[in-house]
Amino acid sequence: PVARARSPLALRTVNRPGRLATTSSRPPRRHTPPAMAPITLDLLRKRAEHNEGMVSTLEEVTLHQQDIEKIENLGTLCKHLKILYLQNNLIGKLENLHKLKELEYLNLAVNNLQKIENLQRCESLTRLDMTVNFIPKGGLLTVESLAANRHLKDLYLMGNPCTDWEGYRPFVVATLEQLHKLDGEAITPSERIKAKQAYPKLKERLLQILDEEGVDVYAASSYDDARDYDADAPDGDGGEGGGDDRRPWCPATRIADARESQRQAAEQEAKRKKEQDKFFGASDGRPKAKRREG
Repeated sequence: PVARARSPLALRTVNRPGRLATTSSRPPRRHTPPAMAPITLDLLRKRAEHNEGMVSTLEEVTLHQQDIEKIENLGTLCKHLKILYLQNNLIGKLENLHKLKELEYLNLAVNNLQKIENLQRCESLTRLDMTVNFIPKGGLLTVESLAANRHLKDLYLMGNPCTDWEGYRPFVVATLEQLHKLDGEAITPSERIKAKQAYPKLKERLLQILDEEGVDVYAASSYDDARDYDADAPDGDGGEGGGDDRRPWCPATRIADARESQRQAAEQEAKRKKEQDKFFGASDGRPKAKRREG
């Protein structure tokens, strides 16, 4: 009889202490690490020292370089925020800001964002900075979500892949009629008129390019609308790269790099503490070990 070839997965060997090796077709479980630095009440209190630690009346908070991956709790804990700094984190989705009705300035530069969404209820928003994120050409189709922000005057998208497209600036100018500045450059009346006239062909060309590149246009253009959420509802809850220096710069590698840096820092701190306890005594008050003589 002809022996049937088994798949590599079926030949996976599982060793357990005290048992014979067996075979299993079950793939190994992959552990998904939790978010690195959640936005907590304690964190907000530390950042509210200028407001005597009062979070509920906080109007400005700086949460940059905190390895934050998810926006949460801000709408519940500090509804009166007017200025919010979240730059240089690991945020991959715009969400949970729908209760910040008084928010005027939002800085999300240097994060992992690929779409613009969920800001429709931020009625007072006048300035939005999304410099150096990962918004692709297809992400330009989500710029229209900002049309609901009537007071938005100043938008920064420089450093995103979408800005490499030659039609980027006129496309955004025509889409958002309320803008006064784009990437720090004033929008003139003549520029706005030309952009509106060119918009139909620009959009047609953009869709054609995306189709040629194999991009799912429906997925690229879809975005979450904060107006679909219950205004009284609480904030929602919501593969690492390996290897060498030539791995691609993308959201996954930024998270992987940050986690690796955090791990190394923890190891160095543990080593430093061990050496300190060795020579100066344990931190719990125990006397230090006597040196061996001889």
